Amino acid sequence: MGWFRQLFFPSEPPTESQLEAGRHALITEGAVAAVLYSVGTGNFLAGYLSQLGASISFCAFVAMIPQLGCVLQFFSPFLFERIHHRKLSIWLLCVVYRFSLAAVFLVPLAVPGHAEARWVVLALYTIAFFAAGVVTPGLSHLTLGLAPDGRRGAFFARKDITAVCVNSAATLVMGRQLDYFTRIGRPDAGYLLIGAVCAALAILDALLLGLVRENPVAFVSKLRPADILRPVRDKAYRPLLLYCILGGLPGGLSTPFLSVYELRVLNLSHSFITTVGVVSAVAGMAGSWYWGRLADAAGWRRVIWLTAAINLSCTLGWAFVRPSWAPFTAPILMVATAACSGGASIASMNLQFASSPENAKTTYIGVTSATASIAACLSASVGTTLQPLLQNVLGNSSIPCLFLLAAALGFANLAVNGRKLPNNKS
Repeated sequence: MGWFRQLFFPSEPPTESQLEAGRHALITEGAVAAVLYSVGTGNFLAGYLSQLGASISFCAFVAMIPQLGCVLQFFSPFLFERIHHRKLSIWLLCVVYRFSLAAVFLVPLAVPGHAEARWVVLALYTIAFFAAGVVTPGLSHLTLGLAPDGRRGAFFARKDITAVCVNSAATLVMGRQLDYFTRIGRPDAGYLLIGAVCAALAILDALLLGLVRENPVAFVSKLRPADILRPVRDKAYRPLLLYCILGGLPGGLSTPFLSVYELRVLNLSHSFITTVGVVSAVAGMAGSWYWGRLADAAGWRRVIWLTAAINLSCTLGWAFVRPSWAPFTAPILMVATAACSGGASIASMNLQFASSPENAKTTYIGVTSATASIAACLSASVGTTLQPLLQNVLGNSSIPCLFLLAAALGFANLAVNGRKLPNNKS
């Protein structure tokens, strides 16, 4: 067991060469993880569930589970803040996450009946993203701890660009092969092939993460349950917390339905969606650069206002897209959303970081993320309940109605609570 102790509980601190090797492994691991996440949360999952005979509301219910898993970030600090060597816990949770996600696409091999397979898929998907919710703060801390001092920006830029490039290429190839199997009448074989690829990627991810040498945490703390309420009691931070919580409502109503809407109602192919996804990825990188420059000059609040206004306008725009226009209008909405999403996420995170006290930033950021996820899950639950009722009356217009409602809630939150946000610069 000497190799195990050396891998997860080394007696000597890592050397600079070991840390540098770990950074390279993390960059590659991040790219592999990005492919697994994209396959498991976008149009591939929606098409797979449709192949299993799932209803639109069932597809949307499954699509909200990643957001539900984020709620478990409430409890992550109680695990990770108490231990020096965190790598083993992180590695085990990542293994559960990646392999459960890969197994989702292999369920028909063991469960031939579609009705039974859907519930097994739901169970595996829940396990995967509950593990992801718990591990995310720890994995983020591990990555931040390995980032080189004085070169953090360059390191994260390389990591993000590598992930975007690999993810775009991989999903484009998988989208084309899935469309090929669909054309020849064998979509089930196409999804099984995707499952096999995901299983291979999960093995590679486990090997890469196992090679990373962590910087053991010197300081541990005994977080108390009462500390979770500290951001709520903080009058200066409360406007930002309220904005983020109410900002989760539009996403819960619209995001879970978008992929199934593109496939079932707008009749867009996997190849089309993944090809536009490549352009969207480039737009996202360019957008992050632009919004970062704007934050330097005008502050993070201005970036939040502008990106939220554009994103909500795109949500509103989806309500008016029709199948005959979709090949021309859908790419515009997808690219515009991607160009703003990175900036919106970075702006929100940086504003939370700047507005929280030095000795409780992890708690503040974790509580904000978890409460926003709860709001999104609650609104998604409302959406999955309303959509079948609306479909009985409005047919395919049921989902556009939810997009309209999401946009209205988002603009109301931006108008009322967005003006109360602090205005820290980057």
